[in-house]
Amino acid sequence: MDPVALSVSLMNNLVSLPSHELHRYLGSRLVSESKVEFCVWSPTVDCVRIHIVGREDEEPLALQKQDGGYHVGKMDRVGVGTCYYCSFDGGPKRPDPASRFQPDGVHGPSQIVNREFAWADSDWRGVPRDSLVIYELHVGAFTEAGTFRAAAARLDELLDLGVTAIELMPIADCAGRWNWGYDGVCLFAPNRNYGATDDLKFLVDAAHAKGLAVILDVVYNHLGPEGNYLGEVGPYLSSRHSTVWGSAPNFDDPEYGFGVRRFFIANAMNWLEEYHFDGLRVDAIHCMKDVSECHVVTELSQVVRSWSALAKRPAMLIAETNVFDPEMLSPVCDGGSDFDAQWCDDFLHSVFAVVRPGEHLCHRKYESGSDLDQTLRWGYVHEGTLREERGRVQPCESADADGLIYSIQHHDFIGNHPQGKRFHQLTSVETQRAASALLLLSPAIPMLFMGEEFCCENPFQFFVDFGDVDLRTAVIQGRKREYPQHDWSTGVLPTDAAAFYDSKIGSVLDGDGEMRAWYRDLLAHRKGWIASRILRQQHLIVDNCIEKGLFVLCYQTAASCVTVAVRLSVLPHHDDVCDFTANGELVIDSCPDRTSLLQLLPNHAKIFLQELS
Repeated sequence: MDPVALSVSLMNNLVSLPSHELHRYLGSRLVSESKVEFCVWSPTVDCVRIHIVGREDEEPLALQKQDGGYHVGKMDRVGVGTCYYCSFDGGPKRPDPASRFQPDGVHGPSQIVNREFAWADSDWRGVPRDSLVIYELHVGAFTEAGTFRAAAARLDELLDLGVTAIELMPIADCAGRWNWGYDGVCLFAPNRNYGATDDLKFLVDAAHAKGLAVILDVVYNHLGPEGNYLGEVGPYLSSRHSTVWGSAPNFDDPEYGFGVRRFFIANAMNWLEEYHFDGLRVDAIHCMKDVSECHVVTELSQVVRSWSALAKRPAMLIAETNVFDPEMLSPVCDGGSDFDAQWCDDFLHSVFAVVRPGEHLCHRKYESGSDLDQTLRWGYVHEGTLREERGRVQPCESADADGLIYSIQHHDFIGNHPQGKRFHQLTSVETQRAASALLLLSPAIPMLFMGEEFCCENPFQFFVDFGDVDLRTAVIQGRKREYPQHDWSTGVLPTDAAAFYDSKIGSVLDGDGEMRAWYRDLLAHRKGWIASRILRQQHLIVDNCIEKGLFVLCYQTAASCVTVAVRLSVLPHHDDVCDFTANGELVIDSCPDRTSLLQLLPNHAKIFLQELS
């Protein structure tokens, strides 16, 4: 069939198009060098018009409304670089709901882009789950330039460290010059502050060439508060659900929920197919409110799995659950959501509770010592699902550690502190060395936060750049309400430019070289232990002495035995942190007994290697 005729046929049947293909048609799409096809989902609107910037004297193009609420149409004499607005039933000009780029920000016109790219990763097959070492980064703060291409220039540094995947904090365009990314409103458009669409593709392609996977943090539980026009152009937002961060998507609307779900799933597919991301980390997945029989999270997984099988490309799905969700990694046929991995922050907060008991950097409470013991033995402390309340539990069986992501700090842990302090600043360098050994040599998937490996002294603070004065004030007040346990009398306001610029991590050469070498050595051991198949949950014996602050992971097979022994103790107030000179060692010796391990200094780690064959 003629390509144009095929296009017309598909555009007339968008409502029945498979969900993994819809993203190819939403927004503006080049049909030829000077002809573009537009597709907007707006079922409650009678007429959508396209207004070309610079051609205001011409009659705007009225799209034709099709089944399912899709408005479609073609226009000549437009191409790459052309900017346009949409208007809905004669209302004000707004960006395209599926805009691929916003050169002048979220209030400005959308821009037609060439979706094609000269990819060089045809042989790329991804990184197996058991080889993942994730490095979370914020594109704007990772380099001085704060761009996709600048980030690509720093990949060798991560490769040398032993990282196998980078995870980008959200990049969907949002208001202002800087933002954490969780206020996205133009969900299909990469943040213009970081570069153009091809710059993002360049970063992903460069990472694949070096053997690094790239995971993208996506936000489907709410829309940002500024530039959020989706509520004006269709039934995208819920009247029955809301979040503390903003408007919630209308996933379970009896009449329009089907179309809303398809739009958000199309967004996920756009990142995976058009930008070649290796996976998605779905933000606060438990806040994606949906009372439908099939939760949108499960539908997302099914669509991604279907596409992955057809495209013969792996696509990893990671859930930010914060606590353990026993259904998240289970197959759909068993009532689960069939994700690959989930964030389990119990490890992070349990470690912190040992060295800073009584201090809480999240809403949950953690007990010193006993919670870390439970996490190491069973995988978690708190449990909850997409539909059930979360709470403290005593597990009856261990979680599959292969699907749990542990860290000792991430953007929330650091950024939700009033001064944006990092783990080593809240504890000590020695404590981080000990805690990192427990993290990097556990059977769970380890994740680092940018700058952690060299003890970056710069904070990672919460920052926004909203234009509305009332909104800026609301952000400041909201932070205090959400985290009342903190003293907010000091620190930089999130609306100050310094909050962003001070958060750039700087050069690795300005950091702690010994700490970076320690991380590199630990990751080298992890890689070797994975290759030898000893770093497996079924080979693990946990032997802790809580009252002495001793935490021991012992892996045993018929051929070898390795022991990771970590001593953590309560630290004085952070203004009077003790310094410990001996804090990490690799010992080629027989596996030690409990008596010798108890001689470890506070906040100290030893790794014992013994070949039995």
